[in-house]
Amino acid sequence: GVLPMALQIGTSLFIQFQRADAGQVEGYLWSLPATLLFAWLLFLETRLLLLGERLDHLPHDLTYLQDRKKAMTISVIISLLFNMGMSVAIMLLFVSTNSGQWGTDLPLTIAGMFLLGGMFWSVRLGIAPILAAVHYPIRPVLKLTQGLLFSLRLISMGLLCLMPVFILFQIAVSAFVDKTADVAETMKMTPMEQATLTVLFAPLSLIIAVLLNAGVIFALKQILGRQGKGTLV
Repeated sequence: GVLPMALQIGTSLFIQFQRADAGQVEGYLWSLPATLLFAWLLFLETRLLLLGERLDHLPHDLTYLQDRKKAMTISVIISLLFNMGMSVAIMLLFVSTNSGQWGTDLPLTIAGMFLLGGMFWSVRLGIAPILAAVHYPIRPVLKLTQGLLFSLRLISMGLLCLMPVFILFQIAVSAFVDKTADVAETMKMTPMEQATLTVLFAPLSLIIAVLLNAGVIFALKQILGRQGKGTLV
């Protein structure tokens, strides 16, 4: 995890100090290499948890390596597309809510509510990279987990998994940000304080990604086992 984390830190610091006027789209484009490496890391974690595969002890079977490369390519591409789709939806929702017309412009409000509902429903698609990583058929599992309820369960599971992480991060941040400061003062942090928070946020992103991926993996194993659909391994 050091490689994607270091790249995220470097990219974030570059945007902060060299491209401070960059918009959301440009900032996201700069972060794509780190996003790809995080997808690759989650692929490795999935293979480790489900197949016991270690990057430093790969078999020398050519067929196995070719199948693994194909699975890695598909898994990383799906993960990137999922990330891009969610990021675009969040940007659109952010723009609509900050337009000053949310709640007053009926078509805009309805479109925003549909977009929010679509985002919640699309959370279930986050299982696709895991399935692709181990050559498991994606369509039957998506059909099995269709509906909003599965997405809500994934979100609830994620919040429970990450609650201790957020508490620890809040404790770490409080050492650099005055608790008595209001929001306006907090936004006026010095460049060094902003850089420190950027460095602290990188391992947080890594821990969040790894924990969520592991939680979804074991949830899928239980679901597929109960439904008599076989296991992921």
